[in-house]
Amino acid sequence: MFDELAKSQKDMAEQLSNQIRGGTFTQVNLFGGSRYSLRMTSAIEAARVLSCKEEGEQACRCASCRKFEALTMQNLVIVSHRDHQSVIETALSSFLRLRTDFSRNFLLRSVRILLLQYHASLLGNTQSPSQSNNYESASNVSDLLMELSQRNGEISEREARSLVQSLKTALKPLLAASRKNTTISVNQVRSLEEWVNRTTMGDQKTFIILEGLEQTNASARNSLLKLLEEPPSDTYFFLISEYPNRIMQTILSRVRKYSFPPLQESGVNALLTPFFLGSERFESLESFFLQGGGLNLARHAEIVDMLLNSLSNHTYLKEEQFNALLSFIDEQGSYEYVLKRLLSSLGVLLVSGGITWQRAKALSDLVSESYSTATLYNQNKRLMFEALYLKLMEVV
Repeated sequence: MFDELAKSQKDMAEQLSNQIRGGTFTQVNLFGGSRYSLRMTSAIEAARVLSCKEEGEQACRCASCRKFEALTMQNLVIVSHRDHQSVIETALSSFLRLRTDFSRNFLLRSVRILLLQYHASLLGNTQSPSQSNNYESASNVSDLLMELSQRNGEISEREARSLVQSLKTALKPLLAASRKNTTISVNQVRSLEEWVNRTTMGDQKTFIILEGLEQTNASARNSLLKLLEEPPSDTYFFLISEYPNRIMQTILSRVRKYSFPPLQESGVNALLTPFFLGSERFESLESFFLQGGGLNLARHAEIVDMLLNSLSNHTYLKEEQFNALLSFIDEQGSYEYVLKRLLSSLGVLLVSGGITWQRAKALSDLVSESYSTATLYNQNKRLMFEALYLKLMEVV
């Protein structure tokens, strides 16, 4: 079990394997760590192993494991705010380029992780017109994936291009909706509570993966807390967080914490090998998927350098420069990425002695607080960025 995970997160794979084999794996778990450190992959694999009718080995072909391989099981729900577009766009282009079993399976799993957010358990008693439309779109995408999964033999370039175009069209409203959904809502928590309490799946376990819990409002947190205090029998929760220290203490006290380290170069290379990238190299999975999703990494590096120089020299960017910068970030939808790179660059500047600890902390706190608040309250990101830049320039 966890054989694939062991290639890039060996210690975590051993820890999870030992706990499941030893019967000490808990029902409520927190997978903390940076993005692309395989937290979601690990949560899904843990659910597969726990559901397995045999011994949970990697090559198991029991009915449950076959469903988990294709992500067609009904006993797993995911609520996530992650950047599905970058991964799915990369999966689509990789399938079109390679048309291998690996690229097909990677595409199927990548899209179905998004579709698990449209699980029947999250429907609730009432739906808005937009929710109904999204569920209909999810059904259309699911039909296309079924068609792809049932294709036997080699797929021609023409067939692949047609399938990819159909998927892109069907996925468009779902990807747009995923960018607006920042975290789990109180209504979703209540729907999940009803689902786990009324669900009768025989000897099947149920699994709920929640990502971005640190961004929830008080009502959702309080409702979730009640559910986590006494989880129903055979129900497992996986909380995935990039900033676990921001989660309320009463929830943290009820979870077992796992800290996923960033992937080493060898781990990144192992995961990218099946994509047949030739001489092209990526420093991280994040850069691979972001570029695959259409993000111009070189231009973003220039923008971060411009902002850093502006802050270092206490010199405001010209209005036309700043507006062009904002327009580009708007077009790419990359405010979060720019701010994360800015935070990282401030850390490098601090280590090199180019900025005092006090100023670096003040700037970093402003960046983190501004983006977190804008996300929590669904504020306009462009206005947030404009206001943040002015505040940063006032820090001396």
